[in-house]
Amino acid sequence: MKINITLKFVTMVTGHGKTRAYFLCFKIMEQATCPCNSGDQTIDHLLYQYTLLHSPRELLRNKVLKIGNWPASKRELTTKHLKAFLTYTNSIDFEWL
Repeated sequence: MKINITLKFVTMVTGHGKTRAYFLCFKIMEQATCPCNSGDQTIDHLLYQYTLLHSPRELLRNKVLKIGNWPASKRELTTKHLKAFLTYTNSIDFEWL
């Protein structure tokens, strides 16, 4: 399968990118707390909990539930549900987070 690997996809898969938790590791930010105030802004938080991504996450969740279980692991998302996961990752505006 040919996929267009984007910076957003790499960020979500590796955890290296424009998240507050990542910036905290390098002391670019003083805290990792997400603006939604429901935890630290980690990849798992963006994937499973971040309230402002509720609508795109529901689309991903519904596609995953057709053939699997939710929450799906990142490994499952990048293998069994890659197309839906790519759509989800591309919906994230890391500049806005």
